[in-house]
Amino acid sequence: MIGSGNGPRIDGMKQAVKFTFDTQFGDAPKRSAKADEPSPAFTEMDVEAARKAGYAEGLEQGRRDAEALSSRQLGEAMAHLSESATRLLSALDSQIASTKREAADLAFEVARKLAPALIAMQPEKEIEAVLRDCLSHLNREPHILLRVSASLVDRMKETVDRMAMERGLTGRIILLGETSMAEGDCVVEWADGGVARNRDEIEQEINEIVSRHIETLKTGADKDSLAMPEVRKADRDER
Repeated sequence: MIGSGNGPRIDGMKQAVKFTFDTQFGDAPKRSAKADEPSPAFTEMDVEAARKAGYAEGLEQGRRDAEALSSRQLGEAMAHLSESATRLLSALDSQIASTKREAADLAFEVARKLAPALIAMQPEKEIEAVLRDCLSHLNREPHILLRVSASLVDRMKETVDRMAMERGLTGRIILLGETSMAEGDCVVEWADGGVARNRDEIEQEINEIVSRHIETLKTGADKDSLAMPEVRKADRDER
């Protein structure tokens, strides 16, 4: 139907809509690439913290490994040193014992060779010492018999008389010479006892003492070498 009045009107036509420029034409806007990227699982701070933690852990592990290695090396060195010291001290003990034995043997040989010469120079001195020791507890004896080498009777008479007078035993000490006795040997006899000085017997006794002493040195050196303490070896499997 066509209207009248101010102008023609077309029935059925849609009412016009005012254009507001809200509609955009052309290609659709591109979305930012960053908007499509997923958010990272770890931040830079997380990565840095993990890096520092890993470094510290590696450093600590390295320190422990170094300490373990150092301990093993030190233990092995100490064990080796202990073994070397044990062998050295054992050899040294044996050498010292051998030196002492040789020194004792030498001293005994020298004394054995010097003794006769010294006694020959003043044999009466040894006899005088024996008699003096006896008289210190024989003041009440009625008679004391002194036997010496026949070659010493004249040389000993004055000394014996003087000693008897000093002890209040004048005329009670009888001096006899024996041709079978060596100079320096003597026998002192009284009613219920007596003593004798025999150089051969004394030399034999000294020889036995020296031999026992030398054997003790040898045994002691063996014991010392066996008693050497050992340093405990480090556990080589320790990690």
